Amino acid sequence: MFVELKDILFTDKGDNITQRLLGQCNDIMAGEMMFDKGSCVPPHSHPDHMQFIYIIKGKFEITCGTEKRILTPGDCLYADRNEVHGTLGLEDGSVLLDVHYPIRHDLLDDPRNRPAKEIDRRMK
Repeated sequence: MFVELKDILFTDKGDNITQRLLGQCNDIMAGEMMFDKGSCVPPHSHPDHMQFIYIIKGKFEITCGTEKRILTPGDCLYADRNEVHGTLGLEDGSVLLDVHYPIRHDLLDDPRNRPAKEIDRRMK
């Protein structure tokens, strides 16, 4: 399966966090999230989803379970179902890859989604 720019969904999540839903198939999906310094996804958990996070660029403070670490490019973590995790961007333009299993329909159905090629500043 190929995913072209026209098929990528862009979402301004607020708090200087943006998301690009890169694609999904069967029961897995991938998205890229960009954080500016101080932007935060508060600690939360997913009762029905597992999540893998891979750091592409920048620096993050990530909490997973009871542990908090600073992660930089090449670092990753896995959050199991019901495991509390949260993310704080420590540098402007920090980017991570999010992989969810199974697919998170709440992300796909977000009314803020727009085609990335139309509004994503990284596409210009």
